[in-house]
Formats: sequence, structure tokens, C-alpha cells
Amino acid sequence: MNQSISVQPQSRVYQQDASKWSTGICHCCRTCKQCCRSVWCFPCIACRTAQRHGECLCLPLVDICSIINPIAMSLRATTRERYSIQGDFCVDCLLAVFCCPCVYCQIQREIQHRQLPITLGDLVQRK
Repeated sequence: MNQSISVQPQSRVYQQDASKWSTGICHCCRTCKQCCRSVWCFPCIACRTAQRHGECLCLPLVDICSIINPIAMSLRATTRERYSIQGDFCVDCLLAVFCCPCVYCQIQREIQHRQLPITLGDLVQRK
């Protein structure tokens, strides 16, 4: 009797325990200087955050020219993925559209809290 057994390769998902953001979206009181900068000079805070995130310094300028703010959405989503933070893309989208400066401040606070730079290479290696 010839029996053939075939096993299909399966993907493995390695997920650490999901954590929460170190600060809320509106916790500007902790970093008043940063929040004032985001209100009075939004391009400065956005570009600096993107640079600390490991992306091109000028990338957030796309957000200034659009209604949807795709870069803020993307940076928030990759920050959540990198640090295994709870949430979903719908919330990222809503926050980026209605409170873009707060999103950039929250991302910058999270990077500062974790003290780890996020790079695109890290995300590619994980997949």
C-alpha cells in the first residue's frame, strides 16, 4: 500500500501581547512645547516625526496638501504594528483626518517613550 501524505505550508503568526499607547491622543499637557509647535508650525512637527520614524523628512508635506492625510494614517498604523499596540486602521484613519496634528504628536511621544527608531527595514524583515 502506497500512501501519500502531503502537508501544505502554513503561515505562522507571531504576535506579542498587544499593548496600549503610552499616552492618549490628546495628552498634550505632558509636552506643551511639542503641542504648541504642532499648532503653530505643523509642517515642522510632522517632518520631524517622520524623520524620527525612519521615513523621508519631506514625506508629511503630502498631508498638508490633502484632505485624507495618508502619511499620518500610515505612520500611525506602522507605529501600532511595530510596537504591537491595540487598535485598528479605521481608528487610525479617523484620527488622521480629524486630528492630524494630535496624531503626529502621539507618534512622536510613543517613539520617545519606547526610545527605539522605527525603520521600514524592520517591518519588511518581520513579514
